[in-house]
Amino acid sequence: MAEIVLREPVELALPAQRSMMLVLRLTTAGVIARAGLTVDRMDDVKLAVEEACSCLIGKTGGPSRLRLRFAQEGAALKINICGDGACEGARIPPEECTVVRCILESLVDDVELSMHGDAVGAVELRIALDA
Repeated sequence: MAEIVLREPVELALPAQRSMMLVLRLTTAGVIARAGLTVDRMDDVKLAVEEACSCLIGKTGGPSRLRLRFAQEGAALKINICGDGACEGARIPPEECTVVRCILESLVDDVELSMHGDAVGAVELRIALDA
């Protein structure tokens, strides 16, 4: 069993604006710093969180706020990212969803995109802590 990195989940809510990406990256870095990941792996996770948030914000029609939840589940860190309210996200073309999924899968161990019609409403990232 992996060392306990987070005894309790860490949650963050902030405006869904591209100008907040630095806050997202810094928060992510602070949470995962204790996980024993390599610097390169930490950079991958920060980039994945930023990409997932950008996907939710989209170009138009995205949520007004983003909610992030970092929680340890066994030997993995799970990061859930969704928009305000019913997690209705930005409308993006299906081919763009495929590209986003490929990018995220190259950065973290597991990715789940939750669709709400033609909108990405939530993203879950899983990072193995014992890798």
